[in-house]
Amino acid sequence: MGLTASSLNLTQYDIEDVQQHCDGKFTSREIQALYARFRSLDKRHKGFLTEDELMAIPELAISPLAPRIVQMFQNQNFKDFVKMLSALSPRASRDDRLRFMFQCHDVDRDGEIARSDLETMTRHLVGSSVSEEDFNALIHRAFEDLRAMRAERADAREGSARGVAFDEFRRALSAVDRTLPTVRVPVDDDA
Repeated sequence: MGLTASSLNLTQYDIEDVQQHCDGKFTSREIQALYARFRSLDKRHKGFLTEDELMAIPELAISPLAPRIVQMFQNQNFKDFVKMLSALSPRASRDDRLRFMFQCHDVDRDGEIARSDLETMTRHLVGSSVSEEDFNALIHRAFEDLRAMRAERADAREGSARGVAFDEFRRALSAVDRTLPTVRVPVDDDA
């Protein structure tokens, strides 16, 4: 992509390159709006966003999951930033959104949501508002439910403490529909 950190505008080629990179999940106008927002956040024109710059996004700053989301998005160039964000586009499939949620919960990026990943994410959500005893009981219950789900499907491994793979995550959330995250990109004529 011919795009540099100091580029003020995207060329048609740049836009088409980003569209292809994000599988067409954003329109040309949405990509231009995302680029304007990206540039306004990239205060030192480095071509990527730092933790502090990402935390300047008000909607993100108030989220209990902000530390994990920032970890996923920081130091991404614009093209990769849009690719990651495309999973939350209204044009993204259910699997795209679920995969994003899975990646968010897979803190150690090993392809499974293990107990330690679940503990990290749950700690972000509940903070210190839950006693250590209640917190441990919550985590234990979540993994007991997983073992029961595996036993019902008759694919449980004897004594297995492995984490949740994406397919299991997808099946566990099969009843969830309208609560999956979506990001709408405002364009100039939106009011």
